Amino acid sequence: MILDTRTLIIALVGIGVLLSIAAFLTWKAHRHITALAYWAGGALVGAGGLALVLLYGVWPPAAVIPLSNAMVAASYLLNWFGVRSFAGWSIPWRSGLALLAALTAGNLWFVVMTNDVTARILIGSAGIAALSLLAALNLWRMAAADKPRRAQRVTALVFLAHALFVSGRAVLTAIGGPVDGILTPSLVQSAGFLEAILAVTGWGFGFLAMTSERLQADLDRIGTIDPLTGAYNRRAFLKHAERELARAQRNGAPLTLLLLDLDRFKRVNDTFGHLAGDALLRLFSETVTARLRRTDLFGRYGGEEFCLLLPDTDRTGAATLAEALRRDVAARPLPFQGQEIAASVSIGIAACRSGEDLDAALAAADLALYRAKRNGRNQVMVDEATA
Repeated sequence: MILDTRTLIIALVGIGVLLSIAAFLTWKAHRHITALAYWAGGALVGAGGLALVLLYGVWPPAAVIPLSNAMVAASYLLNWFGVRSFAGWSIPWRSGLALLAALTAGNLWFVVMTNDVTARILIGSAGIAALSLLAALNLWRMAAADKPRRAQRVTALVFLAHALFVSGRAVLTAIGGPVDGILTPSLVQSAGFLEAILAVTGWGFGFLAMTSERLQADLDRIGTIDPLTGAYNRRAFLKHAERELARAQRNGAPLTLLLLDLDRFKRVNDTFGHLAGDALLRLFSETVTARLRRTDLFGRYGGEEFCLLLPDTDRTGAATLAEALRRDVAARPLPFQGQEIAASVSIGIAACRSGEDLDAALAAADLALYRAKRNGRNQVMVDEATA
């Protein structure tokens, strides 16, 4: 079925404007996600470029045709830049603008030097397919396994399908012979604009869904991670620890709990100020996590006290790790305002025994920690009941 080309273009322009407004308003509310500004600009520039297509035959071809094609290509370029910005990658301004200049020059040549509509379609299709493929590949690669990526993967598939469709349409155009004009109704042109409507709508909603996933992940992180140290907060640690305890008791696997307390931390705050205290807590957290496995749970229990849960680790292995951590902390003073602030840590260890809950292990580890403090600090003590 052949549809009116102008009507399809008007629909596509309207969709582009609406998606641009949606992305812009979302960016206004979340300025730290700069990708939204790229995507809003891309949708608006693309809508403007398509609107100029309606002026073919009205304005001088040498002015309107290269400009409209450049704006459409620029919209794909901004989409790709937005994808890279969302991933936290650098923006390849030079190569991107060079590609845009080459595409524009090619279109200008086939308007001024020779009026070849087919050649212009092939040039534009090559640029669109290349930029769409780059966006698809970057979207597919950017997500780490521990971050939300469903919307990114779907959006990547939309760009990939669009790149394949545009490439196929270019092949059909080349095979079909000379084209009278882009506004001339034909089955290929109708299919092309219908697919463009679906693609633009698809990745527009995809960008918004990606943003929603990231904002939700940020909220989840705020609710589970201590913002100063990057460790689990107390509530999140206890929640994950309960699950790990149930798993260990179900499988009969060893599980050991450590309580770590920075020695004389109040003296650091009183002598050097709270900025120094915060810096020391961050340094301590970095020192501890450097030795941990992915399966270990590390959380801030309160103030300068931290918890460490070691799955599949008995008290002997836990004591070895604790002693290594104690040495690491003592050997890594905090540089602060031209001085070095020495630190040490006391550690209490308790095994999570079968049939007991997490509170029992916490109480036992706390008693062991108290013994380490009472005996002079900067020590590792194992709960007497598990020794």
